[in-house]
Amino acid sequence: MTMLLVERDPGLQPLPEDGGGATLDDLLSGAWEGLAAACSTSCPVCAGELEPRWTSRAALAGGRCRDCASELR
Repeated sequence: MTMLLVERDPGLQPLPEDGGGATLDDLLSGAWEGLAAACSTSCPVCAGELEPRWTSRAALAGGRCRDCASELR
């Protein structure tokens, strides 16, 4: 068995106890809202440009990031 040892970055600050930031649900919901408005929005993975993708019937099928190629479906 191989063990991987990872050193902690001393400059890394712990997260606040109250969460303090956006949740995964907040990020994904925001991305869907932007796409549903037929707008490019911020990619929840890399903060690049997430563009809407459409079905052949002009229904929203999700989005694809121009920078990291992540897809939201």
